[in-house]
Parts: sequence; C-alpha cells; structure tokens
Amino acid sequence: MPAANPDSAAVRYSIVIPTYQRRELVTSTVKALEQLEGPNFEAIVVVDGSTDGTAEALRALDASFPLRVVEQSNAGASRARNHGARLASGEVILFLDDDMEATEGLLAAHDAAYARGADAVVGHIPVHPDAPRTFLAEGLTRWAEERLRRLVEGGGDLTFADILTGQLSVRREVFAALDGFDEDFTRGGSFGNEDLDFGRRLFDGGYRVVFAPDAVTLQYYAITPPAYLRQWHQAGCADVVYIRKHPGELERVYRSRRPGRRVNRYLWRPLVRVPVLRDVVAAAARRAVLAAAARRPNDARVSRVFFWLRDLEYWRGVSREGGLRVPPPIRVLCYHALSDLSGRPVVADYGVPEAQFRRQLRLLRRAGFTFVTLDQALRALDGRADGRADGTAALPRRPVLVTFDDCFTDLADVGLPVLREERVPAVAFAVAGLVGGSNDWDVAIGAPRLSLLDADGLRRLDKAQVDIGVHGYSHRPLTAVPDVDLPAETAGAAEALAAVGLAPPVAFAYPHGAHDERARRHVKAAGMSAAFTVTPGLVRVGEGDRYALPRIEILRRDGDGIRFLLKVIRAGRGERVLARTRRAQRLAGRVRRRLSRPDAS
Repeated sequence: MPAANPDSAAVRYSIVIPTYQRRELVTSTVKALEQLEGPNFEAIVVVDGSTDGTAEALRALDASFPLRVVEQSNAGASRARNHGARLASGEVILFLDDDMEATEGLLAAHDAAYARGADAVVGHIPVHPDAPRTFLAEGLTRWAEERLRRLVEGGGDLTFADILTGQLSVRREVFAALDGFDEDFTRGGSFGNEDLDFGRRLFDGGYRVVFAPDAVTLQYYAITPPAYLRQWHQAGCADVVYIRKHPGELERVYRSRRPGRRVNRYLWRPLVRVPVLRDVVAAAARRAVLAAAARRPNDARVSRVFFWLRDLEYWRGVSREGGLRVPPPIRVLCYHALSDLSGRPVVADYGVPEAQFRRQLRLLRRAGFTFVTLDQALRALDGRADGRADGTAALPRRPVLVTFDDCFTDLADVGLPVLREERVPAVAFAVAGLVGGSNDWDVAIGAPRLSLLDADGLRRLDKAQVDIGVHGYSHRPLTAVPDVDLPAETAGAAEALAAVGLAPPVAFAYPHGAHDERARRHVKAAGMSAAFTVTPGLVRVGEGDRYALPRIEILRRDGDGIRFLLKVIRAGRGERVLARTRRAQRLAGRVRRRLSRPDAS
C-alpha cells in the first residue's frame, strides 16, 4: 500500500466507511460522527457504485471534521475498504459499516486499548433502539448480547471469528503489512468472510487483538427478509472460497452451519445436489415464505419457517460455488488377541479367532468401507491437503483404521497373513517394557498367561508395513501413575521401542483406555501425533482432542454378521440397537404364540 501523506501525520484516526445504495442510512451514520469525543479524526466514505445520489448527499454535508467522499465502480466492500485505507492519513484506521452509528466514547475506548499495546481493536455492536423491531433484529440483538457476555466473562479472549468489519480498528502499518482485505470474498458485491479471513491473518501474524466493551456502535439493522436471504446465499459461496484459502478450517466452518440438523441433513443438503430441482423449490419457497413474513413479521411460526428457508439458501450457495468436501469420519477398530480364547477367564471375549477376523474384514469391504493407513488418518487430522484444490485430505469414503493393542504373538503368526491377503493396513500398539514377555496385567487378575511379541516379531510387523505405536511401558493405567513415573511410561516407552530398531512411533494407545489431562500432556510432550482411547465414537476431523481419539473395541461376541456391522456403523453403539431389536423380536414371538392358541379370541 502507498505511504500516507506526511503532511497529515497529526491525524490519529481515519474512519473508513464503505457504502452501496443506502443514501439515507450512510448520511445519518456520517452525521453521528459529530458527537465523537477524544482523539482527532478524519472520515473517508467510499461509495461503491451507488446510483441513488449517495455521493452528492454526503458532499452536501457541512461536517466539522475532515470528510472525503470518493467513488468507485461497484466492486464490493473489501475493495472499498482497501480503497479508503490507501487514502487514510491516520495512525489507526477504524472501519465502520454504513449502518453503524458511533457513540460519543467510541474513539476514546479504542485509544485506551491502543495505549495498552493493542494492534487491532473490536467493540460492542448492539442493535440501534430505533431500528425496526422485526424477528431478524430480535435475533441479532440476542447474538450481540451473547457475544458481549462471552467476551467480557471470558476475559476478552478473542478468536479470529470475532473480528467483524462492522466495527474494527487496526494500526495502519499492521493493515499494510497484511495487505488489507482479500477482495475475492466480496468481488461483484458479494457478501461474507473477508473479516474472518483478515482476522485469521491477524492472529497468525501474532498481532495483539483486543475487545473493548466500551467501544459501542449502534447498528441500525433495517435489512429486509429478501436481502437477508441473498446474504445467506452469498455466505454459502463465501464459505467455499474461504475453505479453499484455509483448508484447515473446513471442519470448523462446516460444523458451524449445523449440517446434521434434520432439515439440513434430510432435506436441503440432498436437494441442492439436483440443480434444477433446488432452484425451482427455492423460488417457490421464497415466494410463499416472504409473503407470509410480510403479512406477519413477528409471528414465531413464520420466523421458524423463514430460518429453514435461510438454510436452503446457504446450501444453495455452497453448491453453486462447488461444494464443501468434508473429510468423512474415521472409524478406528481396536482388536486384542487373534486366538480362540473361549472358556479362558477374564480374556475370553478379547480373542477374535482367525476365521472370524477374516470374515469381518471382508464384510466391511463389501459394505463399502475402505481401510486406511495411520498416515492417512494423521494427514486428515492435520488438515494436510495432498495438493487438492479444495484442501481436503486424502480420505476415501467410509474410512476404517484397524488397530491392535498389546501385540500378542498371534498378531504376527495369525494376523499378519490375513492382513496381507486382505490388503488391510494396520497399527499395532506395543507395551515397551514387556516386549518378549507376557500379559502380566491380566495374569494378576486371574487370566491365563499369553505371550507378547519380542523385538524380532515387532520388527517383522514393521517390515510388513504395520505401524508400531506405543501402549505404555508397563501397561499401567496412566491415571494411576504418579507424576514422577509418567515420563517413563510415555516418552521412555517411545524411546525403548525406537531403541530396538523400529521407526520412531507417532501414535499412542492408553493402557486400559485410561487417560486424564496429565497423561495427555505427557503423551503430547513425548512427540506423539495422536493418542487413542477405547471410548466408542467416530474420529471427526477438526473435532475433539486428538490425544483422546475414540475407538470401537471389537470383541468375540460381536460375531461376523449384522451385529458386527451395526456396531461398526454406529461406532460402538450397535449393541444397544441389537438389544432393542431382540426384545422386539421376543415380544412379537410371544404375541404370535398367544394368537395361535386355540382359545385365543
């Protein structure tokens, strides 16, 4: 960006206001600047191709402060803000939307934050008390108050999602260093995410961003329902553009739009995959809902249906821009022994015989699941893109990661041939201090002694491209390990495995699935990229703690048919479904027997 005019260095704040086709509103906004107290300022209004006489009305104002009105062809709010910033003389640039009425203490509150070392400041933006009281304004009022409460009670801890151009100030040199707003987000008058992108770059650059609750602008929120729907359609497009630039944000953005909500999951998201149908349905729905909103603007039922339509417009926008390719959830299976242990105390259910194991793998493949490597799973968790334009990691449809705890000898003797024949990658978690030993932790509670692989056996797995991970040093639950011993059970265990000629381990499985904050911290410090529990569930990219990833524990009683498949599909919750199914079948059987009796009436 070009340097500012040195002759105007005394100006403290440059207030930049972009506007489009809102003459009366922006004129009122500029007039309200007269009441500002504190540091000196100038105002720059960038008229973005308006044809309603905005520029003329602004130039006719008799302002007591320096006011500059510039015009550009319609190119969007980001370009207008950048244009105004290039003309700014102030040390700090304050961006306001054209519907934000400044309160008298606005600049003083921002200046106090800069005196404490801020690089950028955002404030409170409640709805103007004179704004039309529609259901849209009521929703925005609740949002603004909740935002204020969250940021004040949270000590002002901001994220880049809290950066809003409605009221945002930034030191001029910082704005120049970040090269301003990305104009791709609002090109051609589109709406959305230029502030989210700028906020992310602020935080990534290590700049200090402060929330000033006393910096208040009142938003005269007069948006009409049709304009609101257009904005949400544009927001869907903008989310796709944002994800292409920041692929690691895919899961967070996607989940924030509540894709699992019933109307989205079962109606709108499937509908938008059919372009002709989605546009016909959307047009008809808009006519009906907007007509109802015009007749009954504050009716709760109309409001509910309107927000359903808003969701449709959002997903139409996503589809129009090419869609969000969200990484599918990963199902991580946890096996133990691959032997018939029936009749053995304690461990009987933890041994899955070879034939059953093979049938399970084949059933999953027939059901459409795809087996993935540990590296593929970790790449997805890291948000690494493999060079794809949309930034998604290379995960196939219905990914499954197969893992084994303990590393019993049958894993090499029985499991390895099956894994090779079925072309299934796997991860084996070894107990570093018991390599070549036995399951002492089970023997202590009455289980038979079972042999664990020695170093040669682990190297054999490693050469067969089975990843070797860490299962602690002694198999003690880490929640019961004193602080002084945790390094040995985590980092020490990883070092012990690497010392026998194995690749440095990158994944950890908690013995007995037990973990707490201490354990997770030590596992992370040991250099692990992820850690697994035995808590049922799905591994979703961008969600949860990667040092407490869920797994689906596979037992002998799961079988190799529908019961097993349901357990995998439902991420470990299949047993409850089957129990309900069996109860229903027993009840139906009793009813049939009762009706078949000769004396039944």
